[in-house]
Amino acid sequence: MQANKLYALGALLSVLALSHSQPARAGDMSNAVLTCYVDTFAFDTPQAHSCTSIWTPGTANNPSVAYFELTGLAPGRYSYAWRDLENNTVPAGCGNQHYCSKSISTETRGDGEATLGVTITDLDTGATRNVQATAYYWDGWT
Repeated sequence: MQANKLYALGALLSVLALSHSQPARAGDMSNAVLTCYVDTFAFDTPQAHSCTSIWTPGTANNPSVAYFELTGLAPGRYSYAWRDLENNTVPAGCGNQHYCSKSISTETRGDGEATLGVTITDLDTGATRNVQATAYYWDGWT
């Protein structure tokens, strides 16, 4: 009998605790940053807002890939809309996810550049934030 009373008391306390919990707050987007790196044979580290890699034979592929990743978001429900800011198109393969990649090459003009932006939408409040980053891939050989 005593165990049943303790169980009932525990259940009651659980219900009371739930009824007085703080309301859910939407995710905080103020610290959202778009990072990037250009894939080389070295240990590449993402950098905020812009990143640079230098190509020389044996150090990386050319063309290579620029990787972009959104960081700094508080837990929450978000959607992501990517944009290639060089030609105002949606990058291939960059769906509703917090990362995206794009081919980058030094072969076109001697130096490669890729600028992507992403619009983050908080699905609970409808608030949006735009962030962008630019990856540079320079020819260090010719």
